[in-house]
Amino acid sequence: MARKLIVPDGIPNDPGGQPDSRRGRALELGFFGWNIRGGMTMSKATLRNNDRERDYWKWSNSRNLIEQAEYIGFDYQVPFARWLGSGGEIDFNGASLDFLTTAAATAPITKEMGVFSTCHITFKFHPLHIAKIGASIDHISNGRWGLNIVTGYQAQEMAAFGMDPIDHDLAYDMAEEFTVLLKHLWTEPEPFDFEGKFYQSYGAVVKPGPTRSPRPVLMNAGMSDRGVMFGARNVDWLFTVAHTVADLRAKVDRAHTLAGSFGRSIRAATMCWVLPEATDELAAEKFEELRAEIDREALLGYAHQLGGMEIYKDREVDSFSKDPYAGLGKDFYEGYSLGFTSPQLVGSPETIAEKLRELNEEGGAESILMCFVDPQKGLHAMQDDIFPILKKMGLRG
Repeated sequence: MARKLIVPDGIPNDPGGQPDSRRGRALELGFFGWNIRGGMTMSKATLRNNDRERDYWKWSNSRNLIEQAEYIGFDYQVPFARWLGSGGEIDFNGASLDFLTTAAATAPITKEMGVFSTCHITFKFHPLHIAKIGASIDHISNGRWGLNIVTGYQAQEMAAFGMDPIDHDLAYDMAEEFTVLLKHLWTEPEPFDFEGKFYQSYGAVVKPGPTRSPRPVLMNAGMSDRGVMFGARNVDWLFTVAHTVADLRAKVDRAHTLAGSFGRSIRAATMCWVLPEATDELAAEKFEELRAEIDREALLGYAHQLGGMEIYKDREVDSFSKDPYAGLGKDFYEGYSLGFTSPQLVGSPETIAEKLRELNEEGGAESILMCFVDPQKGLHAMQDDIFPILKKMGLRG
């Protein structure tokens, strides 16, 4: 009997439908960046509290952070995905636990929390690799696993894989075909053939398939217009950031409209950098300490890696070292060093809770990833002070 042949036709497709990931809360929260040195804080000030603000990623510590995050009510965890660090005195992001397979480690120590992996699909992975690994972790976690699909944008990371930089839009074309084949590998019950422009597969089948029906949750961190379009066509969650709450709402509304035009639904989310203290004044003092000691060499190292991002497309990278703000401008320089330009939630529990409410109700983000300067301190602040306020606001059940 001839095997089924699938040839991608460019039409958004969800064989078996989309999975339902809602947990009955107006605002869902994720624990982000727990697996990597320094998280999203590019400051030499972290060296003074190294174990808490820089090297919390080590498994002897990070497993406790994951367990604590679930205990207090976080809905899911997402690792931060980098293959190479950016250097500097703090060796920014220079060490990390793998962001694909650590979900298998977090699954047995949690019971309800969603466990996500991240995969740079253009870095010579085949969809069958990820389909098999993912189905296994989904089996281990009893249907709690999900995949964050990213294309990769750092020229040095691509070189580490023996690749030349890939054009931004071409990378998303590859990602779409990758995702189409991935979905079929998770939903086709018998061996089948697939013939695409970028990926081929003959006689593949994944058994056991995923535990979650019809497949695991897929997300994408799409910042550009092309990234938002990819998300609307292919995934279930779109993570994006914007300069203002109004800009975030515009992106979210566009994503919902686009997904609806393809007969799909999509959930919108954003991420933020979180610095909680007992008062706004204490938080401002800590923020200034971090800002005053931004590791400029680490940021320059990161700037050299950003060849795939639009802001650096037509710039001469070697000229960055001559500019005190690395060619970024003061606001972007400081925003990137402290939170990768995501919203900075700095202040008292009341201030942070209000900012979360604003992102949710006015920005349209159903879910927010939180990356703490000090994850241990941040989780305790969430448990003792911020979650109770969110519950009173009606955002957490």
